[in-house]
Amino acid sequence: MIRLIIAIAVLGLAMWLGPILVNHPGYVMIVVGGITIEATLIKMLFLLSLLALAWWTVWWLVKRLFHLPKISFSFLRSRKERRARLALKQGMMAFARQDFATASQQFDIAYADSEWWDIKQTMAAYSALLSGDLMKANQRAAQLDADEPDSWYVVADLLLRQQNPQAALAYLEPKMQQAAKVVGKDGKLGRLYIEALQQTGQWQRLLEQVPVAIKQQWFSKAQWQQVRFKLYPFAVQGLMAKGLFDENATYWTALSAKERKSAAVSIGRAWGTAHLGQPDLAESQLVDVLALTDLKHAWPALRSIPLGRHVLALRKQLQHWLRDHPNNGYIYAMLAYCAVQEQDVAQADVAWHKALQYQPELAQQAPAELA
Repeated sequence: MIRLIIAIAVLGLAMWLGPILVNHPGYVMIVVGGITIEATLIKMLFLLSLLALAWWTVWWLVKRLFHLPKISFSFLRSRKERRARLALKQGMMAFARQDFATASQQFDIAYADSEWWDIKQTMAAYSALLSGDLMKANQRAAQLDADEPDSWYVVADLLLRQQNPQAALAYLEPKMQQAAKVVGKDGKLGRLYIEALQQTGQWQRLLEQVPVAIKQQWFSKAQWQQVRFKLYPFAVQGLMAKGLFDENATYWTALSAKERKSAAVSIGRAWGTAHLGQPDLAESQLVDVLALTDLKHAWPALRSIPLGRHVLALRKQLQHWLRDHPNNGYIYAMLAYCAVQEQDVAQADVAWHKALQYQPELAQQAPAELA
């Protein structure tokens, strides 16, 4: 639309100026030494255009033939702006090498140049946080545009990283109501909201958000297969422990049958059952629903289920899987868990070392008894 308006304006200007220049072509005379150049204004402008085109063509050919660098007019910029741009570059490099204190200092200098101000402010906030200056991080985040969803994300994410999920949740809740369309288009705010609910133990409200998250695609299909095991076991067990789990409640019936019958939910039920003093029933529930492909994603929940010595059937299932998959570290991790439940520390230690041999990332998720 803007291009059309500009084209119409140019056409109108040409229709107005054209007759004037035809009837009054003007006169230009240039005298240099003994040389005199006379022409009408139109001819002179046309000649200058041809000279400019010829100069540009020659320069383009010379650059291509001799690979000349681009001409920089940075000398026209103020010293402060050049220093700010250099500071931005050095700050980004310091951030990449995890020298966050230096990065924070460089981003402070980079503010002298107003270009990309929001990005500099965001990077300064994260640099200050990672260097341990929490007050400065929050001040930088507070200076971001309060009406911009990307700014909301930065503020809430910084609060979560500071182990302050209550403040993050209080900040996000009104934003989620104000910008439902924005959240639907970009799921990062929704994912952060789910994380805040999880960290604060707001299990009922978390389950109420699951249908919205699925409908608005806050998570991709592949992500949701993993997220299920991060949400359902902890939510179901948390509600059962407080005696608040109700299959007839709206937060539960709003979930699809596929979600309610998922392995992640069943693990949560088994966890809650074990906490209620029925470890034998909990083991039976686990053996019925647990699949080999679930072990990786379910491990953070499985390692916390207190089965005691009721792990015989579970161990048999694991040993059966181990015959066909001898290099699966998560099977060894589960065998270590079974040994811990039976208080066989030596056997648990052997199995856990095997688990780390095949899945080194498990070192960050060790059972409390083996940490």
